Amino acid sequence: MVPLKPNKMIEREIELAAKGTASYMGREERDCLRRAAAAEAAFRAAKGYEPDTLWRRLRRRLKRKKGGSQ
Repeated sequence: MVPLKPNKMIEREIELAAKGTASYMGREERDCLRRAAAAEAAFRAAKGYEPDTLWRRLRRRLKRKKGGSQ
């Protein structure tokens, strides 16, 4: 799940796109996203949800398609 961006960040990206310059994620933004992902993982663990990993998601999707309608 990707967190939503504040309006000012979105406006800045629109300005950069209009100028034709690339918008790269800064260190502060990467750190913020990393902390948010860690907080979400801790929340899911506290609630007793299964860990959100690639293999669990893949296994869940494959199980659904076996018994689903075709």
